[in-house]
Amino acid sequence: MARAELTPGVLVAKFRENQNNNKTFKSIFATHFLGKFETEELEGMVKSISKELESRKQSIIDEKIEFLKAHGYNVSK
Repeated sequence: MARAELTPGVLVAKFRENQNNNKTFKSIFATHFLGKFETEELEGMVKSISKELESRKQSIIDEKIEFLKAHGYNVSK
């Protein structure tokens, strides 16, 4: 039997499918999925996720600054 290729989109879909209403992982998913990783691997994931979140936050700030500048406001970082 052929296995489906694991692509980033497939992985994201699986994560979303296994989230609670508050966007945390369902307990059974966290136990079975996250339990397979070593502590160092989980810490690496946390670092990568934190970097991505910071990048997104900065993008939002930059977008707001550009909006204000476009409307004649003087904005300094």
